[in-house]
Amino acid sequence: MATTPITSTQAPLDAGTDGSTIDFANLGPYILTKFIEVLEAALIIIVGLFLIRYAKRYLRKLTVEHEQQKTALNLFEKLLTGFLIVISITLALRTVGIDMTLLVSVTILGLSYGLQDIIKNYVAGILIMFKSPFRIGDTIKIKDHTGKVDKIDFQSTTLRTFDQRDVTIYNSDVMTQSIVNFSRSNIRRLDIDVTLGYGSDHGRAFKIFEKILSSNTNLLQKPSHKVVFKKFDDNGTTFSIRAWVNFPCNILAIKSDLALQISQAFDEANIFIPYEKSIQAESDYTMTEKRQARSNNFGLDETSPDNSVPATSPNPFTAGEMIDFDEVE
Repeated sequence: MATTPITSTQAPLDAGTDGSTIDFANLGPYILTKFIEVLEAALIIIVGLFLIRYAKRYLRKLTVEHEQQKTALNLFEKLLTGFLIVISITLALRTVGIDMTLLVSVTILGLSYGLQDIIKNYVAGILIMFKSPFRIGDTIKIKDHTGKVDKIDFQSTTLRTFDQRDVTIYNSDVMTQSIVNFSRSNIRRLDIDVTLGYGSDHGRAFKIFEKILSSNTNLLQKPSHKVVFKKFDDNGTTFSIRAWVNFPCNILAIKSDLALQISQAFDEANIFIPYEKSIQAESDYTMTEKRQARSNNFGLDETSPDNSVPATSPNPFTAGEMIDFDEVE
């Protein structure tokens, strides 16, 4: 019986009438081919291990400033090691005839789709720890939240606000928002707006500003303070006081102290700070039945039988009953 030729990937077996037989002529090349494939697979794994070792050595040489960056570096090292191991094993198995590329690709795709939000937060957390836009203890502002950084992990960042509330912000949101860090500089500027009424003595007011700002020990003389024009209001001219303080400090207390000193000095110097007084009126003008009846009987004496006699009411503006419109609020 004629023997069917085989390729290098086909086992040298040929079915005969009395069972399976071995084609010894092709057995040697087949074994040699498989041996070469195994060597290639082993070489791929060795190269993968070499790359893992080189990557670990390189990452360990990187200089980090604080503990958060070191934690992020360790996590990145583990992720890179796992990725290289999976790639090396997949390529090695494919070399010996076991193709798992499709299975690995589908698995990675499924995990990426199902855990995309978690993966996004973790990647953002690694970037935050590497870039280090803020540290634990810094006073920052993210979105509408201002407070001290209380905790940083790979998934979220926690702020402790000044009213002692914990605000947790996911790292993916942190990376897409503007971050204001108040703790990077050791000085900070405070602004106070003051409106002077039209007709006030502005020169005298500026002398008061200079005296108060120069005598306050909480303010820095360099950079020096300034009083600049801001805008014309309906009731007066608004100026902005800009002064510098050492940080950290209690900025709210310093601003309150300056505002109190300015207010007291203006009162003593008879400098007018304008203010508004408003009169609130009922805004519901719906004509109800009760209001219609009062409108029809307006000016008539309700005690007369036919309500036809004009009512006589006392003058509301007699002595002792005058209305002081300045007291209406």
